Amino acid sequence: MNRIEEQARYFRNIPLRDRSIKAVVHLEDAEDKLFWNNQLQKAFSGKYLFIPYSKNQKGNDVHGCEQCLRYKAYLTKTFFICIDSDLRQLKGEEGLTAESLIAQTYAYSWENHFCEAEHLQERFEELVPNSDFDFQVFLRKLSAVIYKPLLYLVQYSQSSELNQQWNITRFNSCLPLQPSRDELADNGSAYIERVKLLFEAALQNLQQPENMVNEHLDDANAYLHIQGHQLYKLVLHIGTMLCKRTRVAFKTDILDKSLHTDGYLEINSVQADLSKITSKE
Repeated sequence: MNRIEEQARYFRNIPLRDRSIKAVVHLEDAEDKLFWNNQLQKAFSGKYLFIPYSKNQKGNDVHGCEQCLRYKAYLTKTFFICIDSDLRQLKGEEGLTAESLIAQTYAYSWENHFCEAEHLQERFEELVPNSDFDFQVFLRKLSAVIYKPLLYLVQYSQSSELNQQWNITRFNSCLPLQPSRDELADNGSAYIERVKLLFEAALQNLQQPENMVNEHLDDANAYLHIQGHQLYKLVLHIGTMLCKRTRVAFKTDILDKSLHTDGYLEINSVQADLSKITSKE
């Protein structure tokens, strides 16, 4: 028996020894717990034991998505994994399903869900009602600009040769994370224009992929599929500037208060998968 199988057997037996625990859940990292526990409590409330890392074949402590996926063959109702989708869903990677006892974010990562436009704006308006900035308008415009570059990224990432020409690092370089206060006027129009020009310059010498359609992606939800910590940093920077002199701490009072479990396709999909995984059937 290899080390992964041995650990899987140990993890899935924990709820059999301690009936107060519904399941053991392997996450990519400890910071993922807030999001996944909130989602699991909605799907099937109870006590879950979260494992943020485990040992690889060499006996070293390892975290991350790849470590979670090493357990694919050994998952049960009492031991399953919750991972960030990254670009896997958009690239059509197979086997990442509730039937396989794998839950995923359906956005690049959990951070994208914290920045979901409609709920973010609702939380912002509640505490900063007199602001002239609308996150929903801003993120909708940003999403439209990054949609095409993201389609390129999905296609180019499937070839090591093409990936050298257009990759996440180059994509991120076109998305400055600290717009100035002046660029936030008119819901960030000047910043959006700057980002648009940066992407246009970056893509101008690249050959357009043959397939410019993705069933999971459109110009309205593209922002949910860019690297989550980049989006989070951008929104945090903007929100912190907007909350200056308001006695509102944007990060703790607004951004990290993301507890919604329904209301848009990606989070509804998370809930549907968790409901299947935690069901008694």
